[in-house]
Amino acid sequence: MKRGKGSDANPAKDPAPSRLERQSIKLRLFDVVIIALALAAFSASALVIYGGPAPSSLVISTDGEDWIYPLNEDRVVQVQGKLGLVTIAIEGGRARFLDSPCQNKLCIGAAPIGVTGDWSACLPSGVFIRVEGDVDEHDEFDAIVR
Repeated sequence: MKRGKGSDANPAKDPAPSRLERQSIKLRLFDVVIIALALAAFSASALVIYGGPAPSSLVISTDGEDWIYPLNEDRVVQVQGKLGLVTIAIEGGRARFLDSPCQNKLCIGAAPIGVTGDWSACLPSGVFIRVEGDVDEHDEFDAIVR
């Protein structure tokens, strides 16, 4: 039996979609991709702006004076202590004493500070440094008791 263009032909099962149908499928896919990229960019920018903890700051105190510096900016600071100039370095989110006119130089040998609540001092010169900022309670333990 020979088939022709008669009533047996089924136009709904045409395997090749028309050009208009292909464009509407591509347009829908393109829209979805654009929306997904926009949502990803929005999420990434929100995380950068609001996601992390507030940057910590270093507070340097002498007799009656305080100076505040962000810990995320590297710099060297000199302040006048009781015995003379004390030099403090801020590097890589941590701060430490570089030089002091005191005799024993214990402050220079102390470990760098960088976590909120850390402090160090050059007692003979009367210079005290401490880290302030938001505390993340899940970062570290204060103490372990058995």
